[in-house]
Amino acid sequence: MAKILCVLYPDPVDGYPTEYARDSVPKITHYPDGSTVPTPSAIDFGRLQEIT
Repeated sequence: MAKILCVLYPDPVDGYPTEYARDSVPKITHYPDGSTVPTPSAIDFGRLQEIT
């Protein structure tokens, strides 16, 4: 049986942040050599199921 740890924090006094750190993470579309980065839409997941 799994154990679950739940921690509750009080609500922030000044309200919730208007922006989060993940909002400022740059989106990488190309490697420095110009080739494109892999994307989930470019992966044939059906083919992966055939292999396993």
